[in-house]
Amino acid sequence: MRFDITVIFAQRLWQALSGLVTILLLTHFLTPIQQGWYYSFLSLAALYTLFDLGLSIVLVQFSAHLFINMKWLGKGRVVGESKEPFLSLVGQSLRLYLLLGLAFCFLMIPTGLIFFGKKNSEAGLLITEWQWPWICLVIATAVNILALPFLALVEGSGRVGEAYGIRLLQGVFGSIGCWAVLSIGGGLWAPFMVPSIGFLVVLAWLIFCRPALLHNAWRMGDSHIHWSHEIWPLQWRIGLSWLSGYFLTQIYTPILFYYQGAEVAGQMGLSLSIANMLGLLAQSWIARRVPVMAQAAGRQDWNLLDKVFAQDFVVSVLAFLGGALMLCGLHFYYLEKTIYASRVLSFWPFVGLMGIAFFNHINGALAAQLRSFRKEPLVWVSFAGALVTLPTAFWAASRYSAQGVVMVILSIQLLLILPVSVRLWNKCNAKWRLGHD
Repeated sequence: MRFDITVIFAQRLWQALSGLVTILLLTHFLTPIQQGWYYSFLSLAALYTLFDLGLSIVLVQFSAHLFINMKWLGKGRVVGESKEPFLSLVGQSLRLYLLLGLAFCFLMIPTGLIFFGKKNSEAGLLITEWQWPWICLVIATAVNILALPFLALVEGSGRVGEAYGIRLLQGVFGSIGCWAVLSIGGGLWAPFMVPSIGFLVVLAWLIFCRPALLHNAWRMGDSHIHWSHEIWPLQWRIGLSWLSGYFLTQIYTPILFYYQGAEVAGQMGLSLSIANMLGLLAQSWIARRVPVMAQAAGRQDWNLLDKVFAQDFVVSVLAFLGGALMLCGLHFYYLEKTIYASRVLSFWPFVGLMGIAFFNHINGALAAQLRSFRKEPLVWVSFAGALVTLPTAFWAASRYSAQGVVMVILSIQLLLILPVSVRLWNKCNAKWRLGHD
């Protein structure tokens, strides 16, 4: 476990530190207008999480339950009483991800061309400066989607450190590629480097370290997994939760891009990146325990489940609060004196974003614990929150810019999503442990 948290924290720390370097390079090599386009590219490309339909989370949970009576052998081979269902799951999930990747390409390429084409005249960019970078970013993201099932299955099996080690390598090489493109004046080609290099890292890992797993992914054997009964009931709920999560976290940069222009969108995008980096670091303590919690719930070992979750939840909350205080202090005392002040939101909207990220962190931790039961009850809370937030965010963005958007999200999180999530979490834990659905 100590190795796992070290690797997870290293991966999240790299995301944070590399994000900081990226921010510095963006402000040096891109204009405020180009910065807005950069983060709007990333926000729209992040729609790939919706095409995932929550499947990668389900695969972690399902793999954890299957591996209670299984183990790994060399080169990615498995042995145990659940071997055939596991291999069937590998093959079925990869074929589904192929379809999802194709759908992502066919839908997102024209969507981006239309959306960004309407704002191109205001930015003064040449068509070649953004069209081909957008097309290539979508294709690379679609290809990188194929890596998700392999990492999820290995993580769920208990090899958390290995899965996050590969993600760390993806982050390191992808960031270096992004920085190189920025430094030579590549502009909007920089986002393309991260998913394309990320896929090559996973492919090399599978070929050299787990070739048997890669081979079995293409095997067309008997189906030992009844997808509609075993996977889909949880998957669609998590997929809906992720859709809601996108509208609660990622959509605001494109909205501001449309109503207020690229410069304001760039401020929101960069500020969100800082808040999300802190959230990723704090989630490290929760992420490392997901397979352990799933197996504890499968064995009905409630003492272990409660102990593991309580310890890591407290540490993650303290880590987030400490980091948020430090970032807000740096913003208040030092940022205003630098050339980077105009690239992020002003102090109070920035503090509001930190509050939003903190509430998202708590909701994410509660949802991760409930998924140990292979259920997703908080989906309706997130969905209701998204339904309320989205139209009010459009209204606030058009009239009150980024400050209004932050106030809308923060109010809905504090008054609706968080209290309902906590109450439902308590209720579900009590009911499910008594054997009631």
